[in-house]
Amino acid sequence: MADPDLRPRILAIDDTPANLQVLVAALVNDFRLQVATSGSIGLAAATRTPPDLILLDVMMPEMDGFEVCRRLKADPVLQSIPVIFLTANSDAPSEELGLKLGAVDYITKPIKVGLARLRIGNLMEREALRKEITQQRNDLSQMVDQLKQAAQHLQAARLRELEIGNTIQRNLLQGELPNDIEGVCLSSLSEPSQGVDGDFSLIHCLQKDCFDVLVGDVMGKGVPAALTGAAIRTTYHQALSELLVAGSCSQSLPTPAQIVNQMHRALTPRLTALESFATLALYRFNLAKGLLHYVNAGHTQGLLLGATQSQAALLLGDNLPIGIMATEVYTQSEVRVVPGDIFLLFSDGITEARDANGEEFGLARLSRLLESCARDGSESCQDKIDSISQALNRFGAGAHVSDDQTLLMVELLVGKTHCQLTGN
Repeated sequence: MADPDLRPRILAIDDTPANLQVLVAALVNDFRLQVATSGSIGLAAATRTPPDLILLDVMMPEMDGFEVCRRLKADPVLQSIPVIFLTANSDAPSEELGLKLGAVDYITKPIKVGLARLRIGNLMEREALRKEITQQRNDLSQMVDQLKQAAQHLQAARLRELEIGNTIQRNLLQGELPNDIEGVCLSSLSEPSQGVDGDFSLIHCLQKDCFDVLVGDVMGKGVPAALTGAAIRTTYHQALSELLVAGSCSQSLPTPAQIVNQMHRALTPRLTALESFATLALYRFNLAKGLLHYVNAGHTQGLLLGATQSQAALLLGDNLPIGIMATEVYTQSEVRVVPGDIFLLFSDGITEARDANGEEFGLARLSRLLESCARDGSESCQDKIDSISQALNRFGAGAHVSDDQTLLMVELLVGKTHCQLTGN
């Protein structure tokens, strides 16, 4: 059981019993007292039960007070205990020696009880305050160490999250570009701002000479946005399957508008519950008929550089993003396509990228880059993507990248040949 007496403990070391009696009588009401009649006994007592203060007689046989003080200050456990010398010798050299050894005060003999009690009381108050400050400093240091450890754990968890996110990005959001579409060259680039993002894309072959390209961007960043993007990709496949099974369309394939409206019905209630939304665009390339049908649900409008055109044109679309309004009806647009056409699909992180001065990269600059890349007919689809990426990096050198950057290029080749498909 702990000692209920919380008064400070004082060890008095003096070889004169009369002096000890005076000290005990003066201090017993305010402090817990230990007494020792020699230096060696005092050292043993201090080692056994370290006191809060030591009153130490200077003149003692065998081991004087100065030597006792030296030994106390040499002991790591005892060195911080304040020592007050008791002495009849008040000459300056003795006091100087005692202070150099680490004593905090002197009390001269014969002891004046009232003055001694007052000086000891003041010293003990200062010592209690010193201990409190030291404890607070130690507590603060421990708290800082704990915060550092917590920060390290958080950083490690964040790195693990990014590793998971990168896997999601590679396998669930972008995936592999197909290599069996005759007469088409595909290439892509995805640079998430946080290691993983909500930009997603999907290329799905429906029939020979017919394939869908789905691109989109989920509100937010990080793993939550990435998981939502993966869910939207899955919803595309579900919507396509449901429409095929239901036979609700007059053609052999559901139209992009039918698919997006089906996705809208499935996704909007869920996105609303999550207080989120997603932009997307679904492009249907029918090479046999030379047609492109597409639906743009609030996504960045793509660029088309026609085979016979020198300037890129926007693939216009003005539907709302998925998850905004339950009553929205998504409609599709039609464009004729021919071999040699180049389509560039991209996220707003491309056009809204800023340089060190805050200037935006912009749609006009991106269009000029596409036009410039297309003038060199020897450049592959991947070369064009790389050229745009390098220009973007040069433009944004030294600036913070705050948004995800995604590019996907679809080039319709002249002649029924294959292009080596690549993607980053």
